[in-house]
Amino acid sequence: MNTKKGTSLNEDEKIYRLSFEIHTYEVDFRGRAHLQALLCFLQEAAARQATHLGFGYDHLVKKGLVWLLSRYHLKINRYPWLGEKIEILTWPSGDQGVFALRDFEVRDQRGATILVATSSWVLWDVKAKQPKLVEILKHSNVVREKRALGDNFEPLPTLEKIDYQQEFKVMMKHLDLNRHVNNTVYIQWAIESIPPEILLRLFPLEVEISYKAEAFFAEEVVSRLQQVQESPLLNQANPNLNGDNYLFIHSIVNHKKGHELARLRTIWGNLSEASSFPSAPIHSQIK
Repeated sequence: MNTKKGTSLNEDEKIYRLSFEIHTYEVDFRGRAHLQALLCFLQEAAARQATHLGFGYDHLVKKGLVWLLSRYHLKINRYPWLGEKIEILTWPSGDQGVFALRDFEVRDQRGATILVATSSWVLWDVKAKQPKLVEILKHSNVVREKRALGDNFEPLPTLEKIDYQQEFKVMMKHLDLNRHVNNTVYIQWAIESIPPEILLRLFPLEVEISYKAEAFFAEEVVSRLQQVQESPLLNQANPNLNGDNYLFIHSIVNHKKGHELARLRTIWGNLSEASSFPSAPIHSQIK
């Protein structure tokens, strides 16, 4: 379906739906889907709708254009179990200057919303090396003016000190169609630098990321973070929080050149029992 000027879609037609089942290679040691897997699901749904609407990768690359992700903001109410089926809902939600907005909801088999997200993308002219106005959204009537998560994408705070850091090397498996590191990898690098006593016990329940620059094959990066002891955000975090929670500011930098590749803010907590799936997950039935 290629939308053209004058094409009119109703609200339901503006939403793209895609279902997934959580596989063994997409879960952590607790049997719950890890964050990078969920991000891959969101990316796949976004790519498929863009293709469906006529402005996907295959359409744009012929014009020397690509979509680049600028910002992400996610709130997770529950991480699905191994074997569980989920549905991704996504839609173009407007524009902000040269940026196109896209929102997401993830629902479980009961229809409960377990994740909401909003994102900001730039249409990039590869030859000119500059953004291009997203006129395609203004003329195609595909925008659903509803935000799954409200965010004006204000700048994220910088690190005031480094509490922890970890080094990584860009591997071939990290690269995407544009031959640079895929957006999901930066979030994984940030997670891997979290102190083990938190990483093994709690969950990332809110994630904000600002992408600053590209990373390429064989480059070395450093994932740095600062733990914020007090913040109003800790009191406004996920309502399913049960017990202690932590806030971190992250900065991922190119080790050799020193420039920043991505900046993040994450909130970690222990999901309440109310967020657990009521029926026995498949992983508990495996003998």
